[in-house]
Amino acid sequence: MTTTAAVEALAGRLLVTGVEAMELANIYLGHTLGLYAVLADGPLTGAELAARAGLDERYVREWLQAQAVSGFVTVEAGKAYALAAGVREVLVDELSPAYLAPLGQCLASVGGVLPRLVEAFRTGEGVPYSEYGPDAVSAQAALNRPAYTNDLVATWLPALPELHARLSDAASPARVADLGCGAGWASIELAKAFPHLSIDGLDADEASIAHARRNAAAQGVGERIHFEVRDLTAPASGVAGYDLILLFECLHDMAYPDRVLRNVRRQTFDGGWVVVMDEAVDEELVAPSGDPVQRFFANASPLWCLPQGRPTPDADPVGTVMRPAALRTLAVEAGFTQVDVLPIEHPFWRFYRLR
Repeated sequence: MTTTAAVEALAGRLLVTGVEAMELANIYLGHTLGLYAVLADGPLTGAELAARAGLDERYVREWLQAQAVSGFVTVEAGKAYALAAGVREVLVDELSPAYLAPLGQCLASVGGVLPRLVEAFRTGEGVPYSEYGPDAVSAQAALNRPAYTNDLVATWLPALPELHARLSDAASPARVADLGCGAGWASIELAKAFPHLSIDGLDADEASIAHARRNAAAQGVGERIHFEVRDLTAPASGVAGYDLILLFECLHDMAYPDRVLRNVRRQTFDGGWVVVMDEAVDEELVAPSGDPVQRFFANASPLWCLPQGRPTPDADPVGTVMRPAALRTLAVEAGFTQVDVLPIEHPFWRFYRLR
């Protein structure tokens, strides 16, 4: 029999969740409208903030009130507002390891497709990535970018000396394929660190490739990376193979991960590297979980990854929670003989080498 204490605890938990969802929606507004970025320049009154951001003062005043009550801004001398401690790093600095402002964009994207998800649950159909709107592409890219910028070259590659040496060999430049490259930030960091590399950034999503090309041009490496819209289950024409194939935070989303991995195996040179970076999920189901990271992965799957990976009736995506055993099964079925967990520590991701 359910106790009163259990009912009160769950009701209290959901109330807090609802409050935090509303706060995240207001973070979406502050991020999208540039309000946090303007406030980062110093204390401003509501009127000054509205004028600098080019927004309606009445709405801005109401938003500031909510931000102050929630503790994201402080009130100085009773009228001027400033960012609270930590807000710059979490909501303004796009390269900060703690940057999470795009979670608001994720919320907006999911909110926009909830009616489609209801229908998908009834029919078994997918909800294409494109239907999640432009916020989906920019949010996913922005959430991953700090790790690629801060860790890929400085931390992850040095932890793999053999691979690092191969990429550093300017006399015999390696060929690299970044599959499911999204907005291209991993490819861009590799091109900046190793100017001699030949890099192909491939993704099935046209909007992502358009972002990647713009990002590469803005970073000064647009001429050194070939970004292309590509069906990743199809062999690359005119390419003998690759020394390194990356599948960063994408394999679990793919409609046909088995076909993609078979294609990857065919295109990897003997002795080459295939590196998969995917969510660091628990190896077995833990329920309930007190780990917010595991709760995020589990809840993201039915809302984001699984429906996006089912564009056709025969699609068979894994979903966000791709446990190591599931990856090993896919790899073996694709013809790989060994899957190693690589010595790279990260709170969100686990790294594998497929041999």
